[in-house]
Amino acid sequence: MTEVVRVVDVTKNFGHIKALRGISLNFTKGQKTSFLGPNGAGKTTLLRIIATQMVPSSGEVLVMGENAHLNREKAKRSIGVVGHRSFLYDELTVLENLKFYGSFLDVTESEFDRVLKITDIERWKDTKTGHLSYGLRKRGDISRALLGSPAILLLDEFFAGLDQETSGALVTYMEGLKDQTIITTSHTPELINSFCHRSIHIRRGLIEKDVQLR
Repeated sequence: MTEVVRVVDVTKNFGHIKALRGISLNFTKGQKTSFLGPNGAGKTTLLRIIATQMVPSSGEVLVMGENAHLNREKAKRSIGVVGHRSFLYDELTVLENLKFYGSFLDVTESEFDRVLKITDIERWKDTKTGHLSYGLRKRGDISRALLGSPAILLLDEFFAGLDQETSGALVTYMEGLKDQTIITTSHTPELINSFCHRSIHIRRGLIEKDVQLR
């Protein structure tokens, strides 16, 4: 299997707090993986380091065989991210936000329709993002992350704020993705593990167990 992401002995310290204490992992093309563990385990920190949003204290992350933090802009073009913080601009509509981010990816007009349909947010595409509920804004962020079908999807607390119907539709969509590498965290393991191949349990900044689900 083609390796897409490799994490090599990554640590992260916040002052005296050791959030990650030497994590080494690799992820292959099309593999879907969940990070599970209690609050403060290091799941989000690790995801943000892979996304190049945070620099590790030591170790390295390779994306498509290249050091992601030394080639940050190139790595980011391969990654779609949904995190706790929205990347959408309040003063722009959902569609305007998508067109703004799409301009960096050179996508066609049909791509906006495609991602809006996946998240079932077409009815709100002309609404300013600042006027949306948390759940609808989350759908908009997921639409943004799916633009251009990035090779890697990093989804932090993917289902938080989403209703059951939308969550179910997204599970079906994720199951249908065969070539994209997905790494996700959630407090609803039964939901993310329904489409994941692998579950990695993290505790106190260390890998507790690495389980193949299918």
